[in-house]
Amino acid sequence: MAFNRVLRATLGIWLRVHYRITTENQELIDGLKPPYLLLPNHASVMDPFMVNSRIPHPVHYVVSDASFRSRLVSFGLSLVGSIPKTKVMSDLETIKNIVRVKDRGGIIGIFPEGQSTWDGHSLPIYYSTAKLAKLLRVPVVTARVAGSFLSRPRWAKSDRRGRVSIRFDLAYTPEQLRQTPVEEIDRRIAEMLTHDEYDYNRVARVKFHGTNRAEYVERVLFVCPSCVHVGTLRSEGNELTCTNCGYQVHYGLMGFFRRGRGELRFETIRDWNLWQRAEFERQLRAYLAVPQTQPFLREAGVRTQIGYKSFPLAPFHTGTLELFADRIVLHPRTGEREEFPIAGVQGANVQNNEHWEFYEEADLFRITFLDPRGCTYKWDFAVHLMQEMLDSAVDEALQSE
Repeated sequence: MAFNRVLRATLGIWLRVHYRITTENQELIDGLKPPYLLLPNHASVMDPFMVNSRIPHPVHYVVSDASFRSRLVSFGLSLVGSIPKTKVMSDLETIKNIVRVKDRGGIIGIFPEGQSTWDGHSLPIYYSTAKLAKLLRVPVVTARVAGSFLSRPRWAKSDRRGRVSIRFDLAYTPEQLRQTPVEEIDRRIAEMLTHDEYDYNRVARVKFHGTNRAEYVERVLFVCPSCVHVGTLRSEGNELTCTNCGYQVHYGLMGFFRRGRGELRFETIRDWNLWQRAEFERQLRAYLAVPQTQPFLREAGVRTQIGYKSFPLAPFHTGTLELFADRIVLHPRTGEREEFPIAGVQGANVQNNEHWEFYEEADLFRITFLDPRGCTYKWDFAVHLMQEMLDSAVDEALQSE
């Protein structure tokens, strides 16, 4: 509790001033006694700190176990009572730790989307959040954060000065949870947390000041809307340009694109991303339709490590990564190549921006892209698409028997 007070009096004040944080329904938080379940949307890496700056009690966030691999970071997270969780995989020990926090009268903080958004629009929430709320039967509070994505986009290297608004709402009381089906709890939580940063700023019209605003946006935008080449977009300053066809857009102060060279196809990262995901899927299906000897994706410089959950990682290989129709292939600079069948990949996810992780059986592999502009998002999306196609093919085969 003392450490939390110190953080609120130092980091909390700085955050409120730096990001110009305002709140709605602050009286709800000030008058609500723990334990309760806090559910914010996840638009930026800064969200937990921003939300915490407005809450008078410590929040025990469920945090990816990857954050605990560093001894220094692990020590800091332990001071604030964070709860480790393996991303996109079930974890019974996490549930036990959550129940312990509840029994001690603490606040449990969970981001139901599981990861921060790449394009400013809310991600689907995990159904398990509603099941957990039903299990805990403590008040459920949502915190809808607006402006944090445009203040510190996931893909960016630096933040911008604008304005952040946090709205607190009481989604459920314990009595309401007892009477409400899990499906309805899930629907309501999703409804209360759904947020689109661009819809918000079309109305709010907040300017987010910063230099080099477009830098590293190719971490999320990887298909050119003019020539449909993959991996040819490069950012510099406030411009994003295709090195293949010369198409260019300018990233404005309110987060919208303006015309550079060629027709302005998309005003927002969100709209561009929706289009590119469909186009990328079309290209992937075309690749899979006929036998291929060349990889669909290739990353020339990667460093790989091997480990398990929150344990420190050990060096594995440095080399080149390739994605084929049925496997991921690592060509190390020394030694024999390693292959990972797509069907055996579990829990694939992106940590930070440059780390792509997945499990094969009991081993965790972390693949770090050495190019800071490398697009882990593209690889993660491709593998998930391939696994969905594989699952659909198996289901169709079973139904035809």
